[in-house]
Amino acid sequence: MKKLTKNFFYQTIFQLTKILIPIITVPVVSGALGPDGVGVYNYTNSVAQYFALAAGLGVMLYGNREIAMAWARKNNVSEKFWEIFFFKAISTLVSLSVYFFFIFFVFKYKIFYLVQSLTIIAVFFDISWFFMGIEDFKKTSMTNLVIQIITFICILAFVHDHDDVLVYTIIQVLGTFLSQFFVWSFIGKYIHFQLPSFKGCISHFKGSVMYFIPQVAIMLYTNLNKTILGITVGSAAVGYYANSLQLNSVFITIITTLDVVLLPYMSGLYAKNNSNRIVQVMNKTINLQLFFSIPIMFGMLTVYDKLIPWFFGNEFLFIKKVIPVVVILIIIKPLGISISRQYLMPIGKIGVYNKSVLLGAAINIILNLILMPFLGFWGVVIATILAETFVTVVRTVSFVKDTNFKFDLKAVLIYFVCGSIMCLLTRFITIAMSNSIFTNVIQVIIAVVIYFGLTVLFKVNPLFHLKKKQ
Repeated sequence: MKKLTKNFFYQTIFQLTKILIPIITVPVVSGALGPDGVGVYNYTNSVAQYFALAAGLGVMLYGNREIAMAWARKNNVSEKFWEIFFFKAISTLVSLSVYFFFIFFVFKYKIFYLVQSLTIIAVFFDISWFFMGIEDFKKTSMTNLVIQIITFICILAFVHDHDDVLVYTIIQVLGTFLSQFFVWSFIGKYIHFQLPSFKGCISHFKGSVMYFIPQVAIMLYTNLNKTILGITVGSAAVGYYANSLQLNSVFITIITTLDVVLLPYMSGLYAKNNSNRIVQVMNKTINLQLFFSIPIMFGMLTVYDKLIPWFFGNEFLFIKKVIPVVVILIIIKPLGISISRQYLMPIGKIGVYNKSVLLGAAINIILNLILMPFLGFWGVVIATILAETFVTVVRTVSFVKDTNFKFDLKAVLIYFVCGSIMCLLTRFITIAMSNSIFTNVIQVIIAVVIYFGLTVLFKVNPLFHLKKKQ
């Protein structure tokens, strides 16, 4: 448990940096590049991500679990590592070759696509799955932290106007590449080189594909929407869509930090035939997650209209209409992610996981085809929300059905009531204040005091009860 706490600490530092840096850079980038410039980066990146996904071929999650199992059972970890690494090297080279063939026939944004190829090359060097598998989050977290800070400084120094879209793209993809490259300096402590057999490498194909299929499906109901908007509506629409979900993504990342740490921990418990302990842990983590995700959603509804003008700039005022619609994802997505990372993946229930994302992808594509011709931009937004909701519902129903897990419905209802009161009171108190960072800071302080006070009053604050037990 001490190691788990330590890993959570390092991962939290890394995730907090991922939150703080976008909070500072998004206004800078949005103001400098505008909707069209932000859209060009996100559109070309969305295309490159398809090939990066194919290059990884599910190894991130599959390799994490396989290394965790081998580590827990004290098997030959070096052999397992090199088999998986060389297997991924083959898939990366194939994907990169296809990508270069693709961009040879592309005329628009060709230079951007060439730069984005570094995103795929980074997959070749990515061994974070190994360190996650052995539950050593310090090295990957600290390396990524340093690279993110350098990336942040470069953005502030070199991105000033719309002409810097290419510079911004170079900085982002180079940061991704270097964060994977430098982690290799730590690998020698844990493994020794062992040339694997071709048969050994290929033996991981079936297992990784089982994790790859759902990742393709996830891409179809997340990344595909940017591509569709870029093709049918234009790059500016991609900019609005990307920025509308940007703040959601920031909070979802921090809410699901614990899941990243718990995946190898839960896999280790399963390897030791301790499935009951997995559910016991989740009884605490899921309730704790909802305690935070529900007020964060209401918090966004509290601050969004005074946040957008100074944070994104006047060119992005349109997303005032979008954010109130998509904030529900702050509750929906983390719940689905937690169930998959804490339960379905560790115990090998990939069938249920695959089913949820494949059906989610199908729903997203069908709804896009039906709604896009009539609703345009809003059709993509509605399709995204319904697809994510369906994915989480399928996972949740399966999890509850197969275990003795029960949601604390009374506490969840009180979280919603407290969040609603927090939102209404805070908006009323600050209604006459200007659109500024100062106003948002005041709103956050007021909201936190109200929510924590109410949950303590209603005796549903898990942090307060945890402190009392200590």
